[in-house]
Amino acid sequence: MQTGRREPTPPERSATIPSLIRAALAAGPKTARELSGDLHLSDREVLRHLEHLERSLKKDGEKLVIEPPECLACGFVFRKRERLDRPSRCPVCRNERLSSARFSVEATRKNPKAG
Repeated sequence: MQTGRREPTPPERSATIPSLIRAALAAGPKTARELSGDLHLSDREVLRHLEHLERSLKKDGEKLVIEPPECLACGFVFRKRERLDRPSRCPVCRNERLSSARFSVEATRKNPKAG
């Protein structure tokens, strides 16, 4: 005997998480925390997807631009840092008040076939 109830179907996702992050970054620079709030993901998930996005952007002639974190006490800038997550403390003054890295997407070259 069949009741009139239907099983719930999962919502369809038309876009992948990296493509949603890419679209969010096209609007302007954002921190991982801002992206996690916009996309309802954890900071850790956003950082993992940003690492993947950084590799895949190269194929499209774009790059992930990273504005490095900075110590709010002494002004030290983490220019050589390769990890995307926030450092725990400043290597100069040992202060833990640090700004977060900001991410954006930028075109690196023109399409050679377009001309």
